[in-house]
Amino acid sequence: MGAVAEWQCFLVCPDEAAATPVVEYLRLHDCPALVFFLPPRCDFLPAVEVRVPPEFLHRARHIWAQAGALGDLTEGELEYLATGKLPGAATDPRREDDAA
Repeated sequence: MGAVAEWQCFLVCPDEAAATPVVEYLRLHDCPALVFFLPPRCDFLPAVEVRVPPEFLHRARHIWAQAGALGDLTEGELEYLATGKLPGAATDPRREDDAA
């Protein structure tokens, strides 16, 4: 694939936290994507772009449209896309205290 500059903007997000789940969702559906940081703007608001290769732009739009057709992503789905961990999954084995 070409240089990042040749990739096209799919979506503009206010920050990396908003762009990362979108990128991961596209990647899970076999569409290459990455977070691209924009230079500082005059209003000092951070902004990033989700970029895809030009030949995948139509696919990215289709994938994202299907995500919207299925309903908004839940907080749990966004957490999984951002972290790769299921919500509520304990990292330590559960301790069960028996009060009896």
